[in-house]
Amino acid sequence: MRYFCYAARLLQQWEGAGCKAFKRNIGSTLVMPMSFFKKLSNRVVTPKADANLQLSESYAVLGEDLEGTFTVTAHETVDADEIRCELDCTETVQVTRTEYDPTLKAHVTRHFTETRILYQTKPPCNPATQLVDDVTRTFRFSINIPAGARPTFMSAIDNIVWQIKGVVAIHGRPDITTQTLQFQVIPQSQKPQNQPPKIKLIPCEYCQTLMPETTLACPNCGARRKN
Repeated sequence: MRYFCYAARLLQQWEGAGCKAFKRNIGSTLVMPMSFFKKLSNRVVTPKADANLQLSESYAVLGEDLEGTFTVTAHETVDADEIRCELDCTETVQVTRTEYDPTLKAHVTRHFTETRILYQTKPPCNPATQLVDDVTRTFRFSINIPAGARPTFMSAIDNIVWQIKGVVAIHGRPDITTQTLQFQVIPQSQKPQNQPPKIKLIPCEYCQTLMPETTLACPNCGARRKN
């Protein structure tokens, strides 16, 4: 019944916009055009696409940036409102409380699990754009981890977890999302020393394949860099 009401509201909006719905009563059956059902389906079905998030490192340092790439291959042409990452830091704590139980008429000890978000951000990787069928797009991101945040921590009663996922926001349809990746956040004092300098990866302007910024030509399509 809920879905029928939802479909009726959509049909009402469609007709109100000046479109003529083809419908007729056959007994108690309402016949509507296939285009209406396609429109209804688009409201609840996620666009076909492969989305993948990849981090440059499996850890980040407090006060420094977490870097990586967000790759999307659409299998239908869609207009994206925004390409973004969603990053959060969550703490899960085991708590023990003593409470009065009116049934037992006594104070009893109970154990609870409490979860709270310590930090959350949704930085954009790219503004509104069109994703074309079977074309791969790669977006780079660099997200600062606040110096005052709490590092990753694991114990029997207290866990602090950092995680990130990629999101393609589609107007009027469910979002395209990547898998959620967990990564470690460490303090500056635990930062590995004497590491070789990082080589920045940049996308090819023609095929979007990532390549070192020191490379003059794309290793995939052979196109030379413009700058």
